[in-house]
Amino acid sequence: MVEDDTTASETYELYGPTNYSMAEIAQLVDREIIKHRRHINIPRRILKSAAEIYNKTIWWSQTSADSVDREFIDQVIDPKAKTFKDLGIEPGELANFTFQYLQAYRSSSYFDLPPATEREKREEKKYLHVIDDQ
Repeated sequence: MVEDDTTASETYELYGPTNYSMAEIAQLVDREIIKHRRHINIPRRILKSAAEIYNKTIWWSQTSADSVDREFIDQVIDPKAKTFKDLGIEPGELANFTFQYLQAYRSSSYFDLPPATEREKREEKKYLHVIDDQ
């Protein structure tokens, strides 16, 4: 794509076969790093104000008001835009790539564990886990 001049001035929508919400991606990450992180839904107005304060008081980048705005945008696929197929690429399923990218974020006690098998994933779905200390 970088070296091919025919792709110049073209719009590409590069997405995978499955549509995920932010909550589904967070759940996928939590399952892969074997850690339950608490996710709190904060209203956009409050989160945007907090992001602006963070940017003024903390020297390292935490989040920005722009990233908060972008998190609330629903992606609409342009039907006229080109896709992976136009580039001759078959997109893969996100769940198939999470282990290799997220293994480094696991605790050292879980680092060497292999990814969950399909059987283990089915078994996990059978049970509802209730944590009452939250």
